Amino acid sequence: MLDKLNENELEIASKLVFDGLSMAKKSMEQILQSPISIEKIDYSSSADVPLPKFEDLGGQSVHVIKTKLIGELKGTSHLIFREDEVAKVFKACLPAKLIDSDTPESRMMKIGFLTEIDNMMAAAVITEFSNFLGLEIYGHVPSLNVVKSTEVNSYLEKEAGEFDAIIRFKAIFHGVELDISPDFVWIFQEEFVDKIRDLV
Repeated sequence: MLDKLNENELEIASKLVFDGLSMAKKSMEQILQSPISIEKIDYSSSADVPLPKFEDLGGQSVHVIKTKLIGELKGTSHLIFREDEVAKVFKACLPAKLIDSDTPESRMMKIGFLTEIDNMMAAAVITEFSNFLGLEIYGHVPSLNVVKSTEVNSYLEKEAGEFDAIIRFKAIFHGVELDISPDFVWIFQEEFVDKIRDLV
């Protein structure tokens, strides 16, 4: 997997991931109207060497927004917001009347706003990968799961278990003005490495 790449191939893969995440960062800035930075990017190419674990927040609710890839490269992305971060995003971007309302319609609109953030960010990465690798890749409609922080790691491991061989990378974004640090986790099948090799 990533450890099977030589230095040139790893450099190309790293640049592709960074460029994709940079486009996602720009998308996030556009929708939140606030500066965002990429705090760090971690890679893992083995189920035995998992990504750094999601921090246990004492059972706080966590919003995990999933986009499944369809087309010539299989994988999933997960944008993860903590409960307090969701509140900050809503406060910065949505009318107070909508935030305070608990009607089914307002709940749908708030969920729709979160999935749209993910949709734009995932689409930015997918477009970058599609153009660079010359593949037909699309994102499925995002879905939102609210889980306890104690369940996030097992949820992601279960998702990764759907693939025979996996490449994973995780970015931590940071919005200084909004004080948010969402995680953006991507899981791919090993074809990702094969496609990188084809370019070299």
